[in-house]
Amino acid sequence: MYNLKLKNVHPSTICVLLSKFEDSFNALLDVITSPLPEDSLEEFIEGYARTDEIMPEDKTIGFIIINKEKKVVSLTFTQNTGIVRQNVEKILEKYKKLGYKTEVEYAKTPY
Repeated sequence: MYNLKLKNVHPSTICVLLSKFEDSFNALLDVITSPLPEDSLEEFIEGYARTDEIMPEDKTIGFIIINKEKKVVSLTFTQNTGIVRQNVEKILEKYKKLGYKTEVEYAKTPY
């Protein structure tokens, strides 16, 4: 689940399937660096936002907060299922190179 705050754009909450997480997290780099953030965000939502019906057995396994104005990226995973830490860390390095403060918290125990 993404919570995005881009400059001059209304905050957005976007649900993404785990299978699209790494690609979507990487694609957000284009959104935050775009000269047209509203258009880029719209394209991001079209490409990555979950569109199927949410079912009772669905679970949120993490939260990603990105605040462009404060240059902060924060990830919290409540479960380790399907999360490849090395891949997450590689993507976080790209955010750091853009001057973002990053923090990540992985679940302590697998579910």
